[in-house]
Amino acid sequence: MKHAVAPANVADLPSWLEIARQVEPLFGAMAMFDVTLRAKITQGEALCVRDAGGRVIGGLLLGGEQPDLWIRWLAVRRAARGRGIGSALVSEAIRRLDAKGSLSLITFGADNFEGAPARRLYVRLGFLPGPMQPRGPEGGTRQLFRLVRM
Repeated sequence: MKHAVAPANVADLPSWLEIARQVEPLFGAMAMFDVTLRAKITQGEALCVRDAGGRVIGGLLLGGEQPDLWIRWLAVRRAARGRGIGSALVSEAIRRLDAKGSLSLITFGADNFEGAPARRLYVRLGFLPGPMQPRGPEGGTRQLFRLVRM
């Protein structure tokens, strides 16, 4: 099923914050996430997929500048996982990448069972694992993944 990825708007804030609360045990505390989200919406760097009722079921925050972009945050509502929403969001981020550039992100280490679907998604879309990063705020391992176009 094809999911429509669209820019987020301020009216989406409550449903984004519901998703953030769902993933907080996995991501760690996200202090001031609402402030960051508002800024990313204003900058056009917040993408989302909405359900038929207009509620956000998946969101992605971009960062960096061309030619080197970053996925700063990606999450899908628990009840909507496994339906290709994350893939649609990451594919849109890749589509925005210049012909010669990179798209990077930091995701869960291989030892994190709940992070395995995200790792599989990134590999399937052409990202390569890079060096390990400092542990996340919840104490879990993190690893850099990168997609490079030359």
